[in-house]
Amino acid sequence: MDPAATPVAADPLRPRRIWYLVAALVAVGGVLAAPAVLFLIPAGGDLGQRITPGQPVTVHVPEAGKMVWARDSGPQNFPGVGCAPSLADTQELGWSTISMRPDEVTVNANGERWRGVLMVHAQPAGTYTVTCTASAADGTPSLSIGDPPRLHNPRSKALAVLAASVLASLGVLVGTVMAVVVAVRRRRSSQAGWATSA
Repeated sequence: MDPAATPVAADPLRPRRIWYLVAALVAVGGVLAAPAVLFLIPAGGDLGQRITPGQPVTVHVPEAGKMVWARDSGPQNFPGVGCAPSLADTQELGWSTISMRPDEVTVNANGERWRGVLMVHAQPAGTYTVTCTASAADGTPSLSIGDPPRLHNPRSKALAVLAASVLASLGVLVGTVMAVVVAVRRRRSSQAGWATSA
């Protein structure tokens, strides 16, 4: 009688087919994470404290600067806004303002829409007494000074797009490399099995 055939043990080094699924999930995850960077992560930005035009207010201005917001009351009603520190603060202060009106930066709060009209920067960062003035066709506009959104200028928007592109490319690259490695190892394992049985 022939001895009973001994079962051939599975090669422990041969990767299972489940790794193809893992590679596909990594690639798809990278592609899906890219739009999340651009659209799902909160952009931030808040109104901060309300200010009355012409009245001084104490504001902490960080290195990123502060955004001056005006309540949006119509397509043509965006006031000319200017903000300046008190005379006591101007002696050792580098103060700059940048108009934000062409950039269409908006935030919604309490059912109202506010438009970013001005960015203020102080060097060094610190707490300053600031007076803002505004002119509008239909009276004194409502103003507020708070934090700008994270993506409010062309540089930050370009960096976000670059980060999303790198994330998608990296996901596809890692998924592809994983699939190729799994395929090569499975093929080598099969060839070694055939050579052993021959």
